[in-house]
Amino acid sequence: MKRRVDPPSSPATPGDPLAAFKEALVGHYPSKDALLKQARAYGQRRRRRTIGSTVAAIGVLTAALWTIDPAWQTSQLATRIGERTTWTLRDGSTIQLNTHSVAVVENHLRSQRVILEQGEARFTVSHGWRKFVVQAGNATILDIGTVFNVRRLPDDPARAVDIAVLEGEVAVSTPTARQAVSLLAGRTIEVSGSGAMTERAMHPDSATWADGRLVLDGTPLRTLVAELQRYRVAPIRLRDEDVGALRLSGDFDIGRLEPLIDALPAMLPVAVTRLPDGTVTISKR
Repeated sequence: MKRRVDPPSSPATPGDPLAAFKEALVGHYPSKDALLKQARAYGQRRRRRTIGSTVAAIGVLTAALWTIDPAWQTSQLATRIGERTTWTLRDGSTIQLNTHSVAVVENHLRSQRVILEQGEARFTVSHGWRKFVVQAGNATILDIGTVFNVRRLPDDPARAVDIAVLEGEVAVSTPTARQAVSLLAGRTIEVSGSGAMTERAMHPDSATWADGRLVLDGTPLRTLVAELQRYRVAPIRLRDEDVGALRLSGDFDIGRLEPLIDALPAMLPVAVTRLPDGTVTISKR
């Protein structure tokens, strides 16, 4: 059954027959001022919720970035054959590259990483809150405030990376190692292509190149030739296998390696021949 709504008891005026109903509606619904007040309160609550959601989102994003540690700047350093150059990084650390070397420097949010792609480098690391990490082949070197040398030897699978610490300490790890190895000053680690690590005492000539010196201590001539070849484009060839076994000692200037080649006959029973294209042949005399 439909219910009938009776009009209010207030008498209607002859000029406005709906006046009584208007008064009832005004009493039943909020006023304009009340509606504006409610709208303002709702808007403030909504803004607070939006601000809270935004702050939470920023917090999550910051935590994610800190964990992921993305790189925000990347640069490449390189030297030509026979060239040695030093670069200073933003934090005051220095990278000195030996001949024919390439390194990529990555500035991350909470770390600084260097990838030694080829050649050799000496790192002098400043103390700072960001980690300093060097990647060379399958070896990862974490600096603990120090000076260290890293050399890549891609042609020697048993000694793919050579790491020598001159000052301080580093931690060396590989994918196959159960734990990182702490390497102190005066020690060297050889990392093989398979990731095996062999620690030994640092050889006197491990990093003398950075000082412009080539130190030989009973070094086989074949080893010296391989070292000299890093600094010149034209090849050096040994004509006899026995010649490569001859040994030499001395302290030489890297900037004067050509005179060293010419002086070999005065130090060893060998003959040196230079060809027009720059090739050098060393034979038994």
